[in-house]
Amino acid sequence: LTLQDRISIFNKLNIGKRLSVATRYVYEDRWGGAINWNRSFRGGDEVYGESIYTSRIEVFGTYEFNKEFSFQFSFNDHNQNSVYGTTLFKADQTIGFGQFIWNKTIKKNDFLVGLAYRYTFYDDDTTATFNNTLGINKAEITHLPGVFIQDEIEFDEQNTLLLGLRYDYNSIHGSILTPRLNYKLSNEDSTSTLRLSIGSGYRIAQVFTEDHAALTGAREVLFLNDLEPERSWNINLNYVYQLYLKQGHILDFDASVFRTDFSNKIVPNYDTDPNLIIYDNLSGKSVTQGMSMNFNSLFRGGLRINLGATYIDSYLKSAGSKTRPYLTERFQGVWKIEQKFRESNLTFDLTGSITGPLKLPLLGALDPRDPYSPTFSIINIQLTKGWNNRYEFYGGVKNLLNFTPAKNSIARAFDPFDREVQFDALGNAQPSAGNPYALTFDPTYVYASNQGIRFFMGFRWSLN
Repeated sequence: LTLQDRISIFNKLNIGKRLSVATRYVYEDRWGGAINWNRSFRGGDEVYGESIYTSRIEVFGTYEFNKEFSFQFSFNDHNQNSVYGTTLFKADQTIGFGQFIWNKTIKKNDFLVGLAYRYTFYDDDTTATFNNTLGINKAEITHLPGVFIQDEIEFDEQNTLLLGLRYDYNSIHGSILTPRLNYKLSNEDSTSTLRLSIGSGYRIAQVFTEDHAALTGAREVLFLNDLEPERSWNINLNYVYQLYLKQGHILDFDASVFRTDFSNKIVPNYDTDPNLIIYDNLSGKSVTQGMSMNFNSLFRGGLRINLGATYIDSYLKSAGSKTRPYLTERFQGVWKIEQKFRESNLTFDLTGSITGPLKLPLLGALDPRDPYSPTFSIINIQLTKGWNNRYEFYGGVKNLLNFTPAKNSIARAFDPFDREVQFDALGNAQPSAGNPYALTFDPTYVYASNQGIRFFMGFRWSLN
């Protein structure tokens, strides 16, 4: 169970008709761990807890020179001070961004041309910013100038083609080219639409800020090489059909098939050593493909039904072997049923999801836990009563089926500092009378919330 105290302040200011500037400040104190943990135990080895202090300020806006030419800008500074048991993690990131955009329609062509620049400063107290040659910590500074062009061609009211190309130069990783293509075909009354999207992308990952498992638990992190940017090619085919019935009902059907091929995918390796999480770029490729279907309906009586299902086939292919990545499900379904009673101004909501088995990391051959999670469902209900279009009182139940993972999903949760674990000369856990499966404290197996059924209520007051 994670708790948090949060302060968020937002302000938007329009200066004349051309300049719009917004600012946001967020401070968050988030913590979790043992129930009896409090801030006096922060960073110590008496009671296990995870505590994250986050301070973030953002400024962003747009200046319009005229209807066709504008400048967009943003600045954000993010500071994190966190502890995971006795592991301290501090990180600072500053990003400055600006881009000029020119938008011009010439006959059937809608052109969008941009010139951009991004400055990124990142520093933390891990090996991610440690310079092995100099033997000192060195912040990572990245300059990223770029240029892009896009042309949306409207052949007629039913056929539209979008072509785009972007070039960026990363001061660390060099040139990066990312093209894309989108095509849309619709019928005359726009009740049926077919879309095809093809494109390329890239991503520069920060492991310690993106992967919680790298900091929590007893495993140490090992980087085999300097991490290269992840690259991807994706294709998506989407079909949407809308049906308007004479009775006033609206039906909407949406289906997609998709595939994404990753190269240089950054994959955590839990299997080589139970004491390590080994990060490296995959030498082969990673593929995610599948299909999804959604059905939405709205009836005159105030009944709304939304249903969705996704099938995902994900695999890693390297050195002739094909494996399934950890913590990825084969299928997932979601639903929402809403009934509004207009005369009494009551709304009933039933929402839920079902998730298929996920592959889970084990701590070794003796680990008794199941290598796959069970299929599980989370269902929530809520009843809302409104008055005068300004006041709402609501209450309900979350996790109606009271699903929680098995009690042993966090290995040796009672011994988070491994005081009672016996190790050999190489640091490997050994079986003992009190630890017959040679386990260490490890929460990376967790795949769902440990919060069971709970009740809630609240009050909303809208200021017009």
